[in-house]
Order: sequence, then C-alpha cells, then structure tokens
Amino acid sequence: MWKVIIADDERLICRLIETLIDWETLDMEIVGKEENGLEALRMVEELHPHLLITDIRMPGCDGLELIRQAWEISPDIEIVIISGYAHFYTKLADQRNRDS
Repeated sequence: MWKVIIADDERLICRLIETLIDWETLDMEIVGKEENGLEALRMVEELHPHLLITDIRMPGCDGLELIRQAWEISPDIEIVIISGYAHFYTKLADQRNRDS
C-alpha cells in the first residue's frame, strides 16, 4: 500500500483531497496531512511516503522547497502539485496584456 502525505495550508483543500478520492481502491493510504511546509518535510523524513501532494504557497517553507528537500530524502517519491498560484499568474499576465 502506498503512503500519501497531503501538504496544503488550506485545511478545506486537504479535506477535499482526502474525501474525494477512494484511496483504498487505489491501494493508497493517507498517512499525514500538514498545513505547514516544514511540518510536511518532517513527516516525509519520518514516514517516507511514496506520494506527496503539495501546494506551492505555504508557511514554513514553500512547496517547491518542500519538493526539493523531499527528493533529497527520498529520490523515488512521486509528487503532485496542486495550486491556484499558476492561476494567479495567468490572471496577472492577462491584465498586463490588456494594459499594454
């Protein structure tokens, strides 16, 4: 069974990911949820999950730093990035194009 950690500073998002997916059918188990990048990293060190689902913007350390350090700890860990951050930059780029 694959071990999964979810890292997102929005508790509702963590809960949605946890409840919307039938983890057991996928032979996966959520072993941790964290709202802080440093705490999520601590969990990666402690639990050595197979999969890390992370947001980009979080307190403690951001998702990109979390991913970099998680790969150092466990080079085979799979990563899924979830974020509205890219959407923000898309909107910003659209606004800049309209203003020019």
